Amino acid sequence: MRSRGSVGVCLVLLVAAALGAAIGCETVDLGAPPADVNVCEPGQQWFIDQVWPMFLGADYGGKHCYDSTCHGPGSRTAMTLTNPIEAGTIPFPMDWQDNYTQASQRMNCSDPSDSTLLILPEGRQVHGGGTLIMETGNEATIVEQWVTKP
Repeated sequence: MRSRGSVGVCLVLLVAAALGAAIGCETVDLGAPPADVNVCEPGQQWFIDQVWPMFLGADYGGKHCYDSTCHGPGSRTAMTLTNPIEAGTIPFPMDWQDNYTQASQRMNCSDPSDSTLLILPEGRQVHGGGTLIMETGNEATIVEQWVTKP
């Protein structure tokens, strides 16, 4: 048998729980989720016309980014490139699509000059191929413009 005091306490606790459930917490609208900083889809035609021939596919003293000892198939680097067999067109042939994807994943569209696609070959971070381009050079300008070109 319960005493009247314990019944009263139970009743108060039940009322408090019911009020808490009824009132609940206010929902806070956080807005739309932010875009992923690393999601970047720069222009495909600019890649075909400028980025590939003037930077990634260029000759650096007999070396190319797509060589097997650098970023070619079978290399153990984060970026893998192939020398395209056919001319670049849109829609991309598979080899062009793979190269575009590899390069664009290394872009920071909100700050192109801070993209790993540039900071490594510029020598701002250790790059196995050494310093290949200048921060103020033509290649850097082409890559920085890539995010604004169709």
